[in-house]
Amino acid sequence: MISVHVPAPGTTAAGRPSLLRDPGLWLAPAAVTATGMGVGSLSWALPGIALAFLAGHRSGRTWPMGVAVCVLLATAAVAVALVPALFPLGSLFVLLVVGVALLPWFAGRVWRQYQELVRAGWSRARQLEREQRLVAEQARLRERARIAQDMHDALGHDLSLIALSAGALKLAPGPAGEHRAAAEEVRARAAAAVERLGEIVGVLREEGDGPPAGPAGFAVEPLVAGARASGLDVTSGNSSTPGRCIPNIGQSR
Repeated sequence: MISVHVPAPGTTAAGRPSLLRDPGLWLAPAAVTATGMGVGSLSWALPGIALAFLAGHRSGRTWPMGVAVCVLLATAAVAVALVPALFPLGSLFVLLVVGVALLPWFAGRVWRQYQELVRAGWSRARQLEREQRLVAEQARLRERARIAQDMHDALGHDLSLIALSAGALKLAPGPAGEHRAAAEEVRARAAAAVERLGEIVGVLREEGDGPPAGPAGFAVEPLVAGARASGLDVTSGNSSTPGRCIPNIGQSR
């Protein structure tokens, strides 16, 4: 079974949001900005943690946070170079970058990957369930075709023999007129039964099944022998060329 995954609108084939709709493009800079502001006031730490977590969870890309952190580090290096008095705040700055920006962002990434694994597992389970239903449906269709073939081969042959025997009885010189009428009635009923059997077989067999490949459990010799045992003068022969068989020839009813 071949399944085709169609990405949702606004997402890529990998399930990530498109570049223009990626919330990481503004969440990551906002988280890094709050981290930098935390050097002056630690009250910016909580908003920075929340923004960094959302940047890792809502965005499927890593480069927005990487670029934002690199810009923050470059800005801090320039600030320290221009104002050396900021150098003692370096340890606090590193703690804020790690604790406010990077660790929450990694936590958001892990949570996102866990949710993607859960969704992938459920999707795989649904796919396996569909495949099992498909296999069961194919087995059911094969069984229906087999039953239709068996009914056609067994009952159709027997009913045809009844019809032939009744026809021969009708043409025999011995029976009286009422016997001929009874034989004609038997022959008509057998012919109607054969037609009804053909309708049932047509219902059981699906349109795409095609004709059966061959009789189920029957050969030509037993069929000829049964016809002879019923009193019919039957001869059999094979006029086909060896090695030249026409495929997909349906059985006559």
